[in-house]
Amino acid sequence: MEGFKAGRVRLSQFYKKALYSHWRFTEKADYLRTLGALDESDPQSPQVIVSNYIMARPNCLESSNLYAICCRNECEDLMGHL
Repeated sequence: MEGFKAGRVRLSQFYKKALYSHWRFTEKADYLRTLGALDESDPQSPQVIVSNYIMARPNCLESSNLYAICCRNECEDLMGHL
């Protein structure tokens, strides 16, 4: 499913994947842009930045209003060592 650039998927492929799997990729381009997960450097072929999409807060499991479980961001550990 990966596009021309590493870590990116064409927006059209992103939406098509939902047709043939249990994943529901229904976010509009504006919303992906707000998340910082839309690469529009080539306007003819926008791409989803997979890492930004996965790490976005809406993909966390909300267990309460005060607590959420999110994917671990390995960059946090690396930045802590700098």
